[in-house]
Amino acid sequence: MADTKKRNDEILIAALISNPTIKAAATACGVSERYIYGRLRDLAFKEKYDAARREVLEQSTAFIQGIVSEAITKMRDVMNDPDASQQTQLNAAESILRNSLKLTEQNDILTQLAELKKAVFPNE
Repeated sequence: MADTKKRNDEILIAALISNPTIKAAATACGVSERYIYGRLRDLAFKEKYDAARREVLEQSTAFIQGIVSEAITKMRDVMNDPDASQQTQLNAAESILRNSLKLTEQNDILTQLAELKKAVFPNE
């Protein structure tokens, strides 16, 4: 019985992650939306669902980080392409600058956060 409940929860979590709405997840699982909302009110189920969502997000983030250099190279190629219109070259250059600034700011914030954490929790 516990194995069946665990398996049903795994199926439901997979449906929630892979469908854009509760309604679509319910349809995919053959259950009611009300049932799903009820399961989401269960703390243990919600923790499993949240952990699964974080795992998917971490995997997606790792994938994106792996192809960032390709995207930067592509933007650089477009920016330097003599056959591209000046507007297209300008858009690529602006995109590189905008994203460079965002990444620099984020890196600075993460560095400051790590320093703060170290100051507040020196034994960690």
